[in-house]
Amino acid sequence: MTEQHPGAGSASATPSAMGPAASSEVIQLAVAYNDALDRCIQTGGANIDALMDLFAEDATWLLVGGEVLRGRDEIRASYLRRAEQYQQVVELRGIELWGDLVLCRLQRRDTTYVQRGFEAQLRILLVKHGKIKQVVVVIDPEEYARMRSSAAP
Repeated sequence: MTEQHPGAGSASATPSAMGPAASSEVIQLAVAYNDALDRCIQTGGANIDALMDLFAEDATWLLVGGEVLRGRDEIRASYLRRAEQYQQVVELRGIELWGDLVLCRLQRRDTTYVQRGFEAQLRILLVKHGKIKQVVVVIDPEEYARMRSSAAP
C-alpha cells in the first residue's frame, strides 16, 4: 500500500512535533470497511450493524454516473438489497491518503459476472472524525457491462 501526504518530502515542509499516526487509523478504517462490506454481501447482511457503525449518520454514497444514497438508512438498505441479490469479493490493490480523502484502488468480482476476471474500480472515502462521511465509486461502464455480458470478448 502506498501512503502519500501533502508536502511530504517537500523542501518547504516544516518539521513539527511527532504526534500519533492518524494515517494508520484512516488506513485501518478503509481496510475494515472493505472487509466488512464483503462480509455483509457474502452473509446476507449478518454484520450490517458493524458495517454501518463505520459511517457518519449523514454519510453519502455515490456511484459516479449512477446511484446516489443519502444517510445511513439509505446506504444500509442498499447494502442489504445487494446481499440478497449476489455475493462479491473485493481485493484492495492500493491505498493512498490525501488529507481526509482515502483513495482505494481495487479489483471487484461478484456472482453476476459471466466473464472471467475482475473489474477495476476506484473507491474514494472522505473520512471525518473517524467515520466515513462519503463514498464515491468510479467504474468503467464498458468494463462493467462486459463483465456481465455473455458475449465473448
